[in-house]
Amino acid sequence: MAHQPLDDLELETLESFLESDQVHEECQNFVMAHGFLTALSICPVPTSEETWLPVIFEDTPKFNDEKQEKQIRQYLSRLLVDIQQELESEDGFMVPCELEMGSSAEELSELQEWASGFMEGVFMTEHHWFEAEKEDVVAELLLPIMVASDLFDDEEVTEIRASEKLTNSCIAQIPEVVTDLFLVLRTEPEKRPFPKPQVKNQGNKNKKKGGKK
Repeated sequence: MAHQPLDDLELETLESFLESDQVHEECQNFVMAHGFLTALSICPVPTSEETWLPVIFEDTPKFNDEKQEKQIRQYLSRLLVDIQQELESEDGFMVPCELEMGSSAEELSELQEWASGFMEGVFMTEHHWFEAEKEDVVAELLLPIMVASDLFDDEEVTEIRASEKLTNSCIAQIPEVVTDLFLVLRTEPEKRPFPKPQVKNQGNKNKKKGGKK
């Protein structure tokens, strides 16, 4: 059976469920889940649904019935395939939110939530991302997403975040670097973009847990 992309009503249903009282307060919302599944789509080694689904939910949701449980699980699985197909296409990758930061440290934008979800996917599968010959390139490409995620406080990220101009320039690159990460990790060597590495050491990755907004 051919894959059917999620339509607008199905996307709205999934988004509403992930924001509802039926899920744990730390459950990923839709944009976080999209970022998380995007990272898993880029990772060269597949992650089973039994592994990634509990990460999205944090705790088992209070489904109305088996029908709703099956529906939501299917929607998330189809969203993963939708993202995979988008990455494999030649149309370019679209982040499902505006490329902008929050107005304050307490008010995260959807982009920051998306980037936090993405980095959670990277953390979960990290040993598949940083192979020796790709480590510097992957680290450099991840920098705009790290800046947007608000999960890091190393010197380079802090310097960029201190300048609104640098921050905006950095996050504007996110759709392009997502595609480049996919090419680096999932395609043949001759098709891979290899920019000059600028990030030599990411230091300690200080992960913060994000929840629904």
